Amino acid sequence: MRKTKLLGSASLLSVLILSSVLSGCGSNSGDGSASSSASASSSPSASGSAPASASASADNPYAEHLDISLSWWGIGVAFEKHDELIQKLEKDFNVTLKPVDIGWDNYKEKNQVWAAAGQLPDIISNSLVNDSPATYNDWVKQGLIHALPDDLSAYPNVEKLAKAEDVQGVYRDGKLYAIPRMTYPNTDMWAVDRAIYVRKDWMDKLGIKDPTNFQEFDAMLKAFANQDPDGNGKKDTTGIVMNTLGYFKSVFMPTFPQFDNSGWLKEDGKWIPYYASKQMDQVVTQARQLYQDGALDPDFAVEKAGEANQKFYQNQAGALAFNVGSISGPTGIKAEWEKNNPGQNFFDHVKILHLWPSTDGTLYRHTSISFWSESMINADVDDKKLDRILRIYDWLLSPEGKEMFDYGIEGKDYTKDASGKITITRPKDGDNYIDLKKEYPSIEIISQLAAWRDSSHFEDTDANRAVQGADVLKFQLDELNWQLDNAKAIPTAFDISTMSTPAKDKLTINADDDFTKVILSKQDPVAMWHDIVKGYYDSKGLQAAVDEVTANEAQQGK
Repeated sequence: MRKTKLLGSASLLSVLILSSVLSGCGSNSGDGSASSSASASSSPSASGSAPASASASADNPYAEHLDISLSWWGIGVAFEKHDELIQKLEKDFNVTLKPVDIGWDNYKEKNQVWAAAGQLPDIISNSLVNDSPATYNDWVKQGLIHALPDDLSAYPNVEKLAKAEDVQGVYRDGKLYAIPRMTYPNTDMWAVDRAIYVRKDWMDKLGIKDPTNFQEFDAMLKAFANQDPDGNGKKDTTGIVMNTLGYFKSVFMPTFPQFDNSGWLKEDGKWIPYYASKQMDQVVTQARQLYQDGALDPDFAVEKAGEANQKFYQNQAGALAFNVGSISGPTGIKAEWEKNNPGQNFFDHVKILHLWPSTDGTLYRHTSISFWSESMINADVDDKKLDRILRIYDWLLSPEGKEMFDYGIEGKDYTKDASGKITITRPKDGDNYIDLKKEYPSIEIISQLAAWRDSSHFEDTDANRAVQGADVLKFQLDELNWQLDNAKAIPTAFDISTMSTPAKDKLTINADDDFTKVILSKQDPVAMWHDIVKGYYDSKGLQAAVDEVTANEAQQGK
């Protein structure tokens, strides 16, 4: 495997990225040539998958044509063109892919309705393991989803995933009923999943230095809202906007680290979820202060995901809570900002603001469990279709699959010689090669079916420099290096994330909604939060969950 060089702490970052149980060798869509250790063709026949079930032909496991339905967020639009990437995948595996559309705002409800009606697709995209383990357990007990075979050796890349440490908590009675979708290859890479973009030119104009505590942060955002930083003579700006609430929560990382990643922590001898911690008192106080001071976007509670970003792009907000990787791409932060500010260079005006240390003197960075969401296979799928689906997923997780997602279709978008050297042949759009997403609308979905592949943005390759731009790539890698060199991952009990206990599995607490209500209310925020948490204990089963988790952790000496 060719080691991927990264800027700065190259050896450390190479280990972080290349230790992935999912990704193979290669790089993102490139600028002319790049080396690749994958010498096989980007087709399933070359991926190493061997016949795995008695129902598959020993000579050709793809002999019988199969229809496979699969759900994904927005798949209807992405698959509408039935582009060449879909056609190639269908031809190579002798299948017809039947898209089943779901939305980010309704996928959980749709999956429940389909489950009740016996209408689940063959491949189900869901987030039960992370977000609703009780429902995951119910689906297992009700026989709605297919257990993966005990022997996965015929699908070596799926087998690697199934053996990953984070995934062990997903097993039920020794069986794995889901294929977790890895976001990053390890928990350290999550450091770049949170970022506060700030208008450094506004800071300079108003004489503001980087905040060293929350009060200075609040004062900066108030100044953005009240002191006409854009110089148009109007009071038409706000302090901070957010892509979603989850990104905004990182603002409070110095106040209460586990609030940022919704973790469990040990407090007064018991393991509790973050929202039950005494440290929430200061969080809700600070959040209310931001809102009352006009430092927080007044419309944050009613805006849809991504809607408020436009305020930042259009010079109506001084800060944006999002993540590092979102800077890149034709619809990324940089491109959108420059579209609204023609002739200006994004990097002359915007930077990432680093937060201040916590009260214990530690500068923390975001971390989380390595996966979010999963693919499940309908229990009604027979052995032939199960084998075909697993072969597809094994290829999606293979170096050959990665090569296609990075470079496109061999022979059309790139060529590769006997030594593995890749030459990009697809047309250019200005100085950079045409984005594969424009040519193949399906690629964003197909490439993410088995893994989110977020770490691919941070590979220092000719390919990434060509597609993202050298300045964008350097910006991202500099931030990753800075976080790894200067900040410490939030102490996180990863084992509790996938721990299954009767009471914990039944917890259905939406603390984010309650947090929003506290911000908007005029009641005392601390008293209001205490009443909310009391309700969690009294009527939501929180006490039983705390007792069970504490007992489980005690058995492990924690």
